[in-house]
Amino acid sequence: MTIRWPILLLFSCLSPACFAQTPIDIQAIKELKPTGSLGTCSYTPTDKETPFFQKLEQKERTTGSFLESYTIHGKQNKYVSWFGIVRGITGTQKDGTYTLLLEQKYFDGMTDCHIMMVSKSGSGDFLVTLNPGGEVIPPLVLLRIYGTVVEEANGQPHVTAEYVHVWPWLTFTFTDLGAEDQGNPQWKKFCRLCKGGKVYRPYPDKNYYLNMLGDPKDFGTL
Repeated sequence: MTIRWPILLLFSCLSPACFAQTPIDIQAIKELKPTGSLGTCSYTPTDKETPFFQKLEQKERTTGSFLESYTIHGKQNKYVSWFGIVRGITGTQKDGTYTLLLEQKYFDGMTDCHIMMVSKSGSGDFLVTLNPGGEVIPPLVLLRIYGTVVEEANGQPHVTAEYVHVWPWLTFTFTDLGAEDQGNPQWKKFCRLCKGGKVYRPYPDKNYYLNMLGDPKDFGTL
């Protein structure tokens, strides 16, 4: 795979459709300092995110835990919110929209208070179409997307995004807990930490993501 993100994501659009941009929040990176104790908190949406979060059915606010399984499949025409790791970009349009391939990650509604946390496991891959309005979304970051499943083909649901929350490296971590893993075996090969036991790190560094997800230079246009 060849990475061409700067070219694709900085593509400028002159058509009227460009004004239909997808609202995006990008989590700020801040220095994390160990305090000697860790806390668990319920997920709190941002102000911009809240109207989209409130549209969710209660059962769609949590998407997989060690107590309850979850599937991203068979949800055509349903409004959903899924967490996923960006694994590639599958296409761009002249109106500024493009489609990302995401590896879904389970989320039980709880997170570390100091850093976002999702499961290492998931229900498979899905596609999401959005118009970032000039924002750059690189590979291997964590997204939470809100939108409607418009179709499912070849085992991949396709969501049209109404809102996207982005967590860059150093702002999220993984837990070993979650429903039974139904993820894509292709991505599991990049997880070197998965072969050695627990993957949870409350204060991750760059090497953590390289060993969990792979190297961003190996991901890009599919």
